[in-house]
Amino acid sequence: MQTIYARLEKGMDSFIRVTSTLRRREFEITGMNLQAVTSGTGSHEMHIQLEGSNPDTATRAMQQLEKLVDVTFIELLKEEV
Repeated sequence: MQTIYARLEKGMDSFIRVTSTLRRREFEITGMNLQAVTSGTGSHEMHIQLEGSNPDTATRAMQQLEKLVDVTFIELLKEEV
């Protein structure tokens, strides 16, 4: 399993764009979590758990998320074998 962290600008609207993009590209998602950032900027943090241990899977997912305007930061947090 691999976990990707993404910072989103517009909350639920951004969440729907991210999930729709990953679903269309047929990534196997095992879990997602969305939280508001307490700094008052209106942004949200999202954690996405992807099935599999192939590092190319997370890389491809991150490349798809980079194309979205609402996503301001993306990072691969962990990979579990």
